[in-house]
Amino acid sequence: MTLQRRALTPLLHLGLAAVLAAGGVWTGTAARPAPATAAEPNFPSYDSGYHNLPEMVAEIKQAAIAYPNLVQISSIGKSYQGRDIWIAKVSNNVAVDHGYPEVLVDALHHAREHLSTEQALAMLKWLTTGYGHDATITNLVSTRVVWIIFALNPDGFRYDLTGGPFRGWRKNRQPNPGTSAVGTDLNRNYSYHWGCCGGSSGNPATLTYRGISAFSAPETRALRDFVASRVVDGVQRIKTHVSLHTNGKLILWPYSYTHTAVPVDMTALDHAAFAAMGKGMAKLNGYTAKQSSALYISDGDETDWLYGKYRIFSYTFELYPRELGTVRGDFYPDDSHIAAETTRNKGALLRLIARADCPYADLGAAYVATDCGLMFDDLEINRGWTRNTAGTDTATSGAWQVGVPKATADAGGAKQLAKAWSGRGVLATGLAAGANANADDVDGGTTTIRSSAVTLPADPARVGQLTFRYVFAHDAKSTAEDSFQVLVETQDGTRTPVFTVAGSGVNRNAAWASGSASLTAYAGQTIRIVVAATDGGADNLVEAAVDDVRIRRP
Repeated sequence: MTLQRRALTPLLHLGLAAVLAAGGVWTGTAARPAPATAAEPNFPSYDSGYHNLPEMVAEIKQAAIAYPNLVQISSIGKSYQGRDIWIAKVSNNVAVDHGYPEVLVDALHHAREHLSTEQALAMLKWLTTGYGHDATITNLVSTRVVWIIFALNPDGFRYDLTGGPFRGWRKNRQPNPGTSAVGTDLNRNYSYHWGCCGGSSGNPATLTYRGISAFSAPETRALRDFVASRVVDGVQRIKTHVSLHTNGKLILWPYSYTHTAVPVDMTALDHAAFAAMGKGMAKLNGYTAKQSSALYISDGDETDWLYGKYRIFSYTFELYPRELGTVRGDFYPDDSHIAAETTRNKGALLRLIARADCPYADLGAAYVATDCGLMFDDLEINRGWTRNTAGTDTATSGAWQVGVPKATADAGGAKQLAKAWSGRGVLATGLAAGANANADDVDGGTTTIRSSAVTLPADPARVGQLTFRYVFAHDAKSTAEDSFQVLVETQDGTRTPVFTVAGSGVNRNAAWASGSASLTAYAGQTIRIVVAATDGGADNLVEAAVDDVRIRRP
């Protein structure tokens, strides 16, 4: 490590916590905190190209000072031993909320994987020094928000450097009650299929100990809470993610908990997009791209959780070197490899940032048009749909729900389908089957549900068409007072029907159909989509469902 780098070590030490405690973010405009005085564990002299923990903190604080319009840094929370978990926000005019698509990058879940922190620091350097000089980077920083967590496991990071010279430590430093064994494997501590499938251990002494419960580690809770904070108006703003690990030179996509390529909790479309994007990135860095479980089964994995809960297109990069079979060889490559091996991933990581605008882009132009417009909701999770927002609903049963429906039928045939148009989740009037077909249908009036807000372009030619799949079923007692409607709500609360199907005195069985409506009349406005189902007659059997709601790119 150069003398110049060494001189930065004490710069802006951990006094930043005082700024954060006051509810702020460090932008480099306040007085510098006092330098650290306590000695910190360090890499051996022959590996001085690596950053230890204070050097890492100094580097990111220096970036906030040097690029105040591009970088804000803060802490997402504390480790078990009370250390800050640092995050940098990178975007143009960074203090302003532009609503850009967001990208999350995290490093050092596992303490001994120090190259992952070097990769995160390299990303910060590319995005800041390249802005205004490199056209690709300038465009991305001007149209995205990139969040970088440099060391999720700062306690383990520090502890690993107290060996001779390394301890080969993987877990955090949280004690486990009733045993002398210390630490939880942070990447087995997330809630999605936690401890389900033989991909983690319940023994605190093992490397893959999953913890006493999901999110039992303060570090994973901090990341959980940060990701939850990026849900705005019901919609998760983080669209793509990469977790940096070592080693193997691999790009991995979910799921980790199962070998099944397209299990019930993943759509075929998303699987195709995962594979296409993963392979596209692998062409740029020479890695091998595959499903995570092809390496080995793991459960309680971060990428599984981010996709399963939030539908974030989440990847693991297993960095240099390829598998060598020894702890020293696999996790402690010579510092002479840092520059080349972090630079190797530049194109792939910039592509991940670019794809936050359209995770389906690698499937081709047709998918960009259909699935990357202002709205694409496959209803696999609830992306901000809320019921009865106008306070005028009158239905006594069969209110709209997002989830997996149960099939119902009467003597005339199917009235609610258990099969979604795509995937398994839908928007439906009462998901349950009940004792009979009349038990959970729409009764007594109207039920409504409203989407999150969408701002349409000012140019009508750039406003794409609203399309959706729907089911509207009723028995032979139905009248024109029964209906299924899609409405547009403007900012003043006015609701205008743009698609209506009325009931009639014949049996109508459940079947998926296509619906569409023009939105050009709303160019330049912020709107919400409202779906309504009405039982306006004398307790007729009425059911409805919706799937794959899109506002397409023109």
